[in-house]
Amino acid sequence: MAFARPTAHDTVLDVGTGAGEVAIALAETVKSIEAVDDRPEIVEEARRLSVSMGAGNVTFTRGDLYSLPFDAAAFNLVVCRDALHRFPEPVAALKEMARVLSRGGRLVVSEIVVSDLLDRHLNELAKLREPAHRRYYRKPEYEELFDKAGLTVTDRAEGRRTVDLAYWLESAAVSSARRGLIRSRMQELPVKVQAAIDLAFSDRMVSFTFDVVAYRLEK
Repeated sequence: MAFARPTAHDTVLDVGTGAGEVAIALAETVKSIEAVDDRPEIVEEARRLSVSMGAGNVTFTRGDLYSLPFDAAAFNLVVCRDALHRFPEPVAALKEMARVLSRGGRLVVSEIVVSDLLDRHLNELAKLREPAHRRYYRKPEYEELFDKAGLTVTDRAEGRRTVDLAYWLESAAVSSARRGLIRSRMQELPVKVQAAIDLAFSDRMVSFTFDVVAYRLEK
């Protein structure tokens, strides 16, 4: 929210909205929000959630994320949170976000970022959790994607996020059998990797930490 700098004059697009958490969080601050995802069951869940939260200025649409159903320069704020990792062609998706972004508008992208040490391990775990997962990138790789899409980084913020493993799996509707496999894989991670993600086991609880990065971009 702080990084997007939302205002009452903003017309917003949330790309890869998922269950609509970002769109709903922005709703009270901005003029209007279009939220689009390519998964019909997710869009229906987002609509139900927005009604229950009273977010009346958010419209949820199922659409092609490589051919967004909006006019060029239609939005002065575009957000994409925890979605870029699912795109087989991230540059094409970013170019489409840039197409619908007005001149002088801003695009905010937030994602998990990996180091050389964690690259293979976190991506393998993420693929087990979510078959649609393609890749979490290193910071220079994200910035290369933005450059190829004709976008300029105007600001960057980094942080760490700690999650409960059970919640992380439940939020992706992971089956019981797959949950057991992922838990076992985490226990088998090299010691250096476990230390890097602050992996902690307590009774039946498991938590871990990963790095996140947010970029504010302009075209």
